[in-house]
Amino acid sequence: MLFKNIKLVIFDLDDTLYPEIDFVKSGFRRVAEKIDKDLGLSREYTFKMLMKEFNQDKKFVFDRVLKEIGMYNKSYVQKLVEIYRTHKPDINLYDDAKEILKILKDKFYLGIITDGFPTTQRLKVEALGVRKYFNRIIYTWEKGEDYSKPSSRPFLDMLEFFSLSAKDAIYIGDNMEKDFKGPREIGMFTIRVMRDGIYKDALPLDESYKPDITIISLFDLLDLDFINK
Repeated sequence: MLFKNIKLVIFDLDDTLYPEIDFVKSGFRRVAEKIDKDLGLSREYTFKMLMKEFNQDKKFVFDRVLKEIGMYNKSYVQKLVEIYRTHKPDINLYDDAKEILKILKDKFYLGIITDGFPTTQRLKVEALGVRKYFNRIIYTWEKGEDYSKPSSRPFLDMLEFFSLSAKDAIYIGDNMEKDFKGPREIGMFTIRVMRDGIYKDALPLDESYKPDITIISLFDLLDLDFINK
């Protein structure tokens, strides 16, 4: 049986447990409020500008918007970035994540491995109210750039913490550009959950970046033997 020894289930965070676009919108609203207060530009108009630029290119959104309105200032961009990163996000779990975490918590050790600015990722975890489900959360950027996905290092770290082998764990993520290469390198079974997320169109660089299986919803986990053992 493929999953007979599973003791640990590891999740990605963004666009696996909750829609990351909701965090982006939440942050942009706080930034738009700041711009409204400081520069007198309507927050609704600014929010629409931010979303438009983000949908075109996810990098340097604040720089481009400020340049478009003729108010570019490098130090002000940094203030906006800080507001975005440290705001209390208005986000919620996907419905399937909300139910599956309750089921898994009573059967397995649970972990999260997440890239991103650590303060931001911690605020997301708190806003989602999921800390109670997880035995360990690894914020990779606290460990350095070479610790981020697709590195296998955070996965080895997680296994060592629980004194488990790769065959004792599975990893669930969404992004084929970085999520699955690291765990697959060390022999961990990987599952991609299909989400309509920010990086839904990300492509694997080669075969080693692909997951072992793909599911449509976290509810599909209920059809796998490891939950019902």
